[in-house]
Amino acid sequence: MKFKILFSCILLFSLNIHAQYSNAKADDYPDIKSRPLIVEMIELDKELIENWEKKKSKANTEEKAAKFQEKIDRYSAFAIDYNKLIKEAVENHWNINPEVIYMSTSEVKELRKKKSKDYTVLWYSDIDSKRKDGHGFTYFPHLTVPALNYSRIEKGSIITDYCYFLHYTHNREDKIEYSDFVLSFKLMKQHMDYIIKIDKKKFSFQKYVMDKAVENCSDFSGKTAYIQDEAVHKNSSITKINNNFSGEILTLTDEEISKAILEKEDRIIGFFFPFSIATSSFGGASVGRIQYIRSFVNTKTGEVYTTMGGKTGQLFDPYFRDKEFKKYNTCKL
Repeated sequence: MKFKILFSCILLFSLNIHAQYSNAKADDYPDIKSRPLIVEMIELDKELIENWEKKKSKANTEEKAAKFQEKIDRYSAFAIDYNKLIKEAVENHWNINPEVIYMSTSEVKELRKKKSKDYTVLWYSDIDSKRKDGHGFTYFPHLTVPALNYSRIEKGSIITDYCYFLHYTHNREDKIEYSDFVLSFKLMKQHMDYIIKIDKKKFSFQKYVMDKAVENCSDFSGKTAYIQDEAVHKNSSITKINNNFSGEILTLTDEEISKAILEKEDRIIGFFFPFSIATSSFGGASVGRIQYIRSFVNTKTGEVYTTMGGKTGQLFDPYFRDKEFKKYNTCKL
C-alpha cells in the first residue's frame, strides 16, 4: 500500500508517538488461539458515503465534485477487495484458531456490546495520529497506517491484544494485494510465538525485528538479496549499495515480490515495516511522519535478517541507503 509521507527528516519536539503493541501477555495467547475466530468483513459506512455525496452535490466546480466521487469509488473498491482477499488468505494461510466465522462490521459491534467472551476477532483498521486540537479536529487525517488486529472480542477495538502494521512496498497506488496478507500472517504468527517464548508484554513487531536481526545478521553477509528500484534512496544507487556489501543486491518489481511470496520462493527481499506515527509541535507548527524499519526477510521462511531505522537518530522513511550495507556486513545494527 502507498502510505503518504509528510516529512522525511525533521526534528521533533514534544513528541507524541502512536505505535503498535502486543498488549496480550504470553499466557493470554492459549485462550486467544483456542477460541473460534471471527473475521470481520468490512461494511461500508453509509453515513460517511452520504456525507461525501452531499459535499459532491454542493461542490462549485466539476473538479471538486470529481474528487468526492473518487473518494467514494476508492472506499467502495477497497472494501470489496479487502473482503475478498482476507477471506481467501484466512482460508489458505490461517491455521491457528479451531474455527473461522465471517461476520459484518455491524454484527461484530453487536457482539462487543453484549460483552461476549466467546470469540477472537481479526479485523482491519487505519491507525492515525489520534492527536486532536482544542476543537476536536485530528491533525494529519491522511497520515495513516493500515493494520491487522487480532484480539479477544471483549477487549474492544482500541486497546487490542495484538496489532500488526502492514508492511510497505512502492508503486501500489493505495491498493492491497493478496500477497500482503500471506506474508503478514506468516510474520504475525512468528512474532506471537516469539512473545510466548520470551514472555514479554507490549513486545512490538519493531522490537521483534530488532531482536531477530541481531540473531540472524551474520547469515545475511555474502547473500544475494533483492529490493525494488523505487526503494533506493535518491542519493544512493544499486551500484553504490553493491560496492558496500559483501553479497549482491539485485532488483525486483512489485509483481515479482508478490510472486516470490505466493510461490514460497527462497528469496531474501527488503521490506519496510511502519512501526509508529510520530506527531509533534515544531516552532509553533504541528508536524508528523510515519516511522519505518527497513528489513530483509526470507519470503519462504519468514526469517528476519537485518534492520535499520529502529533506533533513535536514524532516518525513518521507506528507502535503502548504500551506507547501511556496510553495517550489514559488520552486523553493527
